[in-house]
This record gives sequence, C-alpha cells and structure tokens, in this order.
Amino acid sequence: MPAKKTLTYAELRVGVVVAIALMVAMAATIYITREGGLPFFGGQYTVYSYLKDVNGLKAGAPVHLSGVEVGSVREVEFAGPDAPAPVKVTLTLRSDIQDRVTTNSLVTVGSLGVLGEKLLDVEPGAAGGVRIEDQGVVPGEAEGDPLKGIITDASATMKDIRDLAHELQEGEGTLGALLKREDVHDRLKSLIEKADQIFVSLDKSEGTFGKLIHDPAVYDNLNALTESMKDLMARIEEGEGAIGRLVHDEEMGRSIARVTENLARVTDRIDSGEGTLGALVRERELYDRLDALSANIASVTARLDRGEGTAGQLLHDRALYDNLNKTANELQGLISDIRQDPKKYLRVKVSLF
Repeated sequence: MPAKKTLTYAELRVGVVVAIALMVAMAATIYITREGGLPFFGGQYTVYSYLKDVNGLKAGAPVHLSGVEVGSVREVEFAGPDAPAPVKVTLTLRSDIQDRVTTNSLVTVGSLGVLGEKLLDVEPGAAGGVRIEDQGVVPGEAEGDPLKGIITDASATMKDIRDLAHELQEGEGTLGALLKREDVHDRLKSLIEKADQIFVSLDKSEGTFGKLIHDPAVYDNLNALTESMKDLMARIEEGEGAIGRLVHDEEMGRSIARVTENLARVTDRIDSGEGTLGALVRERELYDRLDALSANIASVTARLDRGEGTAGQLLHDRALYDNLNKTANELQGLISDIRQDPKKYLRVKVSLF
C-alpha cells in the first residue's frame, strides 16, 4: 500500500500565492478590457436611442459625452414599425453622469479618427432639460460619420474633375475651344501680338498713353491741374466765391429752400387747377379757346402774308403805302397851317335882319 503524500506548509503557501496571482491577473485583465470605463458592480444604467443611420456601428463601441468615455454600446438592432427611427441602439452609461444626459441631449454617430472605429457621441445640450432615467430614451439623430461625408464630397469632386476633363477633351467651353480649335488659338495669338505691339509703342512714347507715361510735361500739367483743383476745393471749403457761399452760407441755403418751397406750392396750385396756368392745364374749354385763338391768329397772319385785305395790301402794295404816307404828310401840313393862321381857314359871317 503506497504511503500518503503529505502536503507541506511550503507547498501550501506556494499554491495560495499562485491562486492570488491568478485572481489579480484576472482582475487586471477585466479592468483593462472593461467597456466604457464602467465599474465592476453597479454604478451603471441603461438608456436607448433611435437613429436613422448607424454607419457600421457595432455592439461594444464606446460612448462619449463631450469627448469623455462614459459607457458603451450594448446592442444595435432594428426598431419596431412604430419607432421614431429604423435602428434602436442600447447604451450602458455610468450612473455618475446621469444628470448630464437630459431631454435636450442628442446622440450622434461619430468616429475616433480618419480610419478609427465608430462611436456614439452624446451632446449634453442646453441647460434646463429633464434627466433621462434608467430605461429611458435619449433623442438621437444620425448625422453620419464625418469621414463618410468627406469621402462623398471627394467622390463628387472627382466626378466633376472627370467631367471637366471630358469637356476639355471634346473641345467644349472656352478652355476646351482654346485647346482644340485652331481658329480660337490663332485669334488669341493675334490678340497677344497686338497687345505686345501696344506695349512696345507705349515704351517708345508713342500715342497719348505713351506720352502720358514718358513725357514730363504731361505729368507736370496733370500735377498742376491737381494742385489747381486742390486750391479750388480749399477756397470752396473756406466759403470763397459763389460756390463757396452756396456751400457755407446758411442764409443762401434758406433762400434756396424757400424758393424750392414756393416752386412746390406753385406747382401744387397748377396741378390742382388754380389760376390761369392751372386752368390751362386742367380745363379743356380754356385750352380749346386758346387753340382756336392761335388758329385765328395763324389764319390772319397767313392772309396778311398773302396780301389780302387792307392790312395785307398795306404790307405788300407799295403804291398804297406811298399814298397813305403822302396823305399823312399833307394832313400834317394842313394842321400846321391852321395852327399858324387860324383865321385863314376859319371865317364866321354873322348877319342880322
């Protein structure tokens, strides 16, 4: 019969130490690999959020609150038909941040980096929200991964570049025509040559612009004109001359204002039909009478111009004019003789029975 092996104290101590080491290693492993920095026992609660697009989010992804990891995603599943969004996400969060997650908070899908894993970002939102209790729902809106948007924008940009390159290759547009069409290229070349000739002529002081660039006299004249304008503006600023008085004399300004007001009143009276001008503007009868008078005057002047009537003959018949002139001279002589010797022409004979 074999003898029993006795367990010595040293062997027992070694076994206890190894067991404790294994437990410590297991605890450290669990601590390091625990999700979302959640405590071992208790100190956590569960909330839900409904999103339109989780963009590849998986269970175990971290949950950040204002950039700080506060929990993890427990489950990602499709929601029921009555849910506000097609995807239901279950979140496990630390209890110590429960007051920061309210009805004003918003859950969005994000990324840890350009090529990093997906995460859920909880924005605290404005103050005054009601705290989300255990098994509550946090408002969610899948804004999408920023990298996904960048890739989409880059894809659209590359498509635009390809379309532009195709248009250039086909000779479409101004740049495409410049690359493909010989006539456009020749016209552009001719334009460049003409511009070069213009710059050469400017460099040789030819033409008005060339003289303006190279002739000192033109510069001096422009400088003198500028100085004169400065002097004129200074005089006006000092109130000299008619324009200066117009700018600075308050009485003249008030006079102009009064004249303007009077003109405004006159035009208002004319517009309302007051006075002769107002009646002329407003009354059709007065206008018709003036029009008829103008027509009569035009008719009379036409008859006079044709020599009709006495006045017309007087204007055109020289003999009649001479006779009238002679008669007027004789009458003037008779009146003069009567004044000199009234008795010669005025004799009164009185007889008595």
